[in-house]
Amino acid sequence: MRVERIAVLGAGNAGHAAAADLTLAGYDVNLFEVPELERNIEPILERGGIEIQGAAREGFARVKLATTNIKDAVRNVDLIMITVPSSYHAAFAEICAPYLEDGQIVVLNPGHTGGALEFAKKIGDLGIRRDVKIAETMTLTYVCRIVGPAKVKVFHVHKKLLFAAFPAKDTGEAHEAFRELYPNTIAAKNVMETGLTNTGAILHPAGMVMNAGWIERTKGDFLFYVDGITPSVARVAEAVDSERMKIMGAFGLRAVSFPELYFEGGYTPVRASTTFEALQSTVADRQLRAPSFLTHRYVDEYVKCGLIPMAEIGDLVGVNTPTIKALIHLSCTMNNVNYWAEGRTLERMGVPRVGISSLNDWLETGHY
Repeated sequence: MRVERIAVLGAGNAGHAAAADLTLAGYDVNLFEVPELERNIEPILERGGIEIQGAAREGFARVKLATTNIKDAVRNVDLIMITVPSSYHAAFAEICAPYLEDGQIVVLNPGHTGGALEFAKKIGDLGIRRDVKIAETMTLTYVCRIVGPAKVKVFHVHKKLLFAAFPAKDTGEAHEAFRELYPNTIAAKNVMETGLTNTGAILHPAGMVMNAGWIERTKGDFLFYVDGITPSVARVAEAVDSERMKIMGAFGLRAVSFPELYFEGGYTPVRASTTFEALQSTVADRQLRAPSFLTHRYVDEYVKCGLIPMAEIGDLVGVNTPTIKALIHLSCTMNNVNYWAEGRTLERMGVPRVGISSLNDWLETGHY
């Protein structure tokens, strides 16, 4: 399948970067934002496009359409890329479901843990029966920030991005199309491999909880990855990483440690032996400051769409996750929020409570 027309849903940091980068690559790109956040596209409409600088393509990108009309955004496009925080995937499934067309590919960029599963379940629950491929990436393609009106800076483009569809039998066709946009994409075995390679969930909740006092006192006036992930904080992240890899092992998946994933993704030129060493040598994340508040998506998104599904899947396959569960509990207490009530449970992802063999069959075919 040759991709010519793309809809990017979500006009935040990632949406700005994807829309601009892919426009400069020669694609017709429609950029959508929900009406409640129309302010995100107003500067784009005023300037007539998006200015992009940094590690991706550079220049002024005149996107084909910037709109709050979802029907216009997805009409006749080949690929729909959803770039919103993963805690909004279910909401965006409801928004675009009535307008999906046969033959389209939907990619959650990123899906984090269980994104494609939750999206597919929501589409099914809504009674949509169109021939649409649903896929996800393990993490966001870009490290990027909006730095001015209709202006985005890309600090890094991921170098080895895992990609899978649900069910996995659709991965080949979907990956062929997506790799045209991002050649560094690699097909994973299934969405359990992409979902359990959620590097943000390894770092962000641990870094936020362990630096809660510093964040509250300074409003995030420090470098999150370089200053905030000290050796002790890194050891907590490594305990999360160890539990995550044990879950992957239960599924028979290739489990790669965070330092190695960080190196493979091009975030550091050093093949470090510890998480602390990897982050101290980072190039891509060196300039990024800490959030100024504790309910930031580094907690909200990565607990609900990272740690909670990991804990739930771990329980299902008999892998203990004490550190992951402790961070969920502390996040709930710290922010006075019941993240379990909103997180990606097995039910929200549609994961059947069956054995490993049947689970792998379900991930491959959609049936068990």
